[in-house]
Amino acid sequence: MSGISNYLANKEADWELRGQAFTPPSTVYVALLLCSKGPLARSTAYSVGDTVSNIDADGYNHLYACTTAGTTAASAPSYPGNTAEVITDGTAVFTEQDDVLAADGATMVEVSGNGYARASISGSLTNWSGTQGSGSTAASSGTTAAISNNIAVNFPTPTGAWETGSQQIWGFATFDAATGGNLLRFGGLSADQIVNTGNTVSFAAGQLAIKFDKR
Repeated sequence: MSGISNYLANKEADWELRGQAFTPPSTVYVALLLCSKGPLARSTAYSVGDTVSNIDADGYNHLYACTTAGTTAASAPSYPGNTAEVITDGTAVFTEQDDVLAADGATMVEVSGNGYARASISGSLTNWSGTQGSGSTAASSGTTAAISNNIAVNFPTPTGAWETGSQQIWGFATFDAATGGNLLRFGGLSADQIVNTGNTVSFAAGQLAIKFDKR
């Protein structure tokens, strides 16, 4: 899954239909995102403000925030994967966070410290595939509305754990600057990750997918 930020959606709308100039960044910077409790677990107590990831019915990894404290059910209810959906799970209630993430809001929590820095990848036909398929280098001509990286996206070697306590890395985001800057897009990983000292942290070619028809 990849969602589009409010910032980028506004820029694209003004460029496409309102005659406003927009110069896309020549380089994007890939960030890694944390949730406070890792994947949503069964028969587990959660407090208000806890964030969890969940692979939803749409096949994508979504971020949820606990908005009513309680304990999840032994059997999972349906999580369709709709933006801002509110799910009662046992006695706990969770709210999907795409709207908050799109606004670069409170649940957009980036890794920091222990050697972490955003990874950079410049925009080109060589570095990113076309919509016709992974590894392609011609202008897009496909029907998938999706592209992916043609080269590895490498992060620095960690000098310590990139999570604290029960945190796990659930997703990624792209920005137009190495620090700060404007949020462009965001999405979930296929599975949450824990990064420790000396681990190799990288998106291999084809693993960082950007889908343009989602959110």
